[in-house]
Amino acid sequence: MPMLAEIDDPPRSRVPGMILGLIVAAPFAAILLMWFIPTVVGAILGGAENIDRRLNLESDYMQTVCGEALDLGRDEAMCQCALATEHPSLDCQGPFLIWSVARQVEYCSDEAPREAAVSFCACVDAVSEAMAAVEPDERGTKAQAYRNCQALEDAAFLPTIEQLTPTS
Repeated sequence: MPMLAEIDDPPRSRVPGMILGLIVAAPFAAILLMWFIPTVVGAILGGAENIDRRLNLESDYMQTVCGEALDLGRDEAMCQCALATEHPSLDCQGPFLIWSVARQVEYCSDEAPREAAVSFCACVDAVSEAMAAVEPDERGTKAQAYRNCQALEDAAFLPTIEQLTPTS
């Protein structure tokens, strides 16, 4: 219902301002909807897919090591956890990382691999030293730093099942 003041001096129309606002905002909205949001969603989903793929590979690797190449002296702590859970890569990160660091220390103990992967072996040595400096129940926390070693360009893969299979 119009007020008495609006009868003598009607308010300006808002239509030109709305049209100008739409003209100015439309390119920004188009960029946001067509490029920025899909890029962010793709990055998030792509990162999640990479993590899922890595976790599945780790689960398969742990179950294969514990099923086919089990050496109690070497694998007992990891396999106790891995064989007791449905998803070892989620539930056994600490024991698996401790086990992985020990395998990579063995790998880097040879001179040829050490020369081929200088920064990786230096990283593994630093993680191993940090793990040795703490109590056994805190080693899983220190072993988390091994993930940084895996991201290096010269990172070495874990040993194959054939390499881990004990010789009779």
